Amino acid sequence: MKTLLFVLMLLISELALAQKILVIVNASNPLNSISSQQLQDFYFKRAKQWPDGSALRFFDRSEGSEERKEFLSSLLHRSTRQVDHFWIGQKLYSGASAPSQVNSDRMVTSLVARFPGGISYVSENFTQFKGVKVLTVTGD
Repeated sequence: MKTLLFVLMLLISELALAQKILVIVNASNPLNSISSQQLQDFYFKRAKQWPDGSALRFFDRSEGSEERKEFLSSLLHRSTRQVDHFWIGQKLYSGASAPSQVNSDRMVTSLVARFPGGISYVSENFTQFKGVKVLTVTGD
């Protein structure tokens, strides 16, 4: 019983952490939700198109930002170090580069609003969503 209670508390705390980051897309995107697996595939460029075939462009937050740390740990289940090593390897072996990094919620929202295939994330307390919409992140 204690184990079950511990697992439930862990799941609730993980969901609470995931709530600190909001995934955003261009307002014209027809999706209302995204699975955590799709999010990983988009971020790591295993998928480069939306389900309708349109080009996808992921915007990351600046290295060292709290939003990036939270996104990587709570939604991608990776550490900053793991992600940085992944992108170094990709650059060396395939020439692929990491998503463009942006300094602020306002700037990332502006970029996602400009690119129809744009996707990124902002902090939960950000309120200026002109040209973008928030997606619900679902389990796999």
